[in-house]
Amino acid sequence: MSTEEEDTQRHRLRETILLAASELIAEGGAAAMTTRAVAVRAGVQAPTIYRLFEDKQGLVRAVAAYVLETYARSKDVADDDADPVVALRTAWRAHIDFGLANPGLYLLMNDATRASRGADASAPTGIPDVLTVRVRAVAAAGVLLVTEERAVDLIRAAGDGVIRSLLTSPADAERMSTLSNDMLDAILGRIVEGRGETSSRPVDALLIQLRAVADELTDLSAAERALLREWVSRGDVGRGSPAQDAAAFGS
Repeated sequence: MSTEEEDTQRHRLRETILLAASELIAEGGAAAMTTRAVAVRAGVQAPTIYRLFEDKQGLVRAVAAYVLETYARSKDVADDDADPVVALRTAWRAHIDFGLANPGLYLLMNDATRASRGADASAPTGIPDVLTVRVRAVAAAGVLLVTEERAVDLIRAAGDGVIRSLLTSPADAERMSTLSNDMLDAILGRIVEGRGETSSRPVDALLIQLRAVADELTDLSAAERALLREWVSRGDVGRGSPAQDAAAFGS
């Protein structure tokens, strides 16, 4: 068997295992996805799973990536909206919809991330962090009032709260939509400046914008761009304290 044929066989086997694992989670939640159950459903031996994914956490991350990719293709969510805030809203809705449509997988991948502090908490392996990309676009537009990192943290925490709240209590479509939209509006009201002339924007928004577009300033050397990012990051620009954030949300 040639190397190409081996790679093809390995890919097909991997896809079979991922499909089996995702089906088990959809049918019975996280507890249903045991290594033994996946092996039986996929028609493979348990050692094959460990050989392809190393351990159960590796399988969880791979399943998350697999389901997210499948879900994104099925939703056909456009990511090229000219308005970065509108694009961010689209990403938010897709994220909420995914969590509600795939509760077992959503809870599994998020709880696994929390349990593994050394892992990247932004996204499953192999999946671009859409939220970070969308927030970067808002920052590049010059209307982001907090650092990109803080904006991502706030939006991700809010989204997780909305999904868990809706999963644990019965809700009709109107309540689901209202809760989701109200939470996002509250977050955007805290972190996004209203549109206007550049000269009227807060200094923080301008500095955050400069940091976001630093890599596009190709007339500067790499060292100069790095120094520019360091300068505009000093003083924790746009980074409020937890108390300030609580006050901003009226709590």
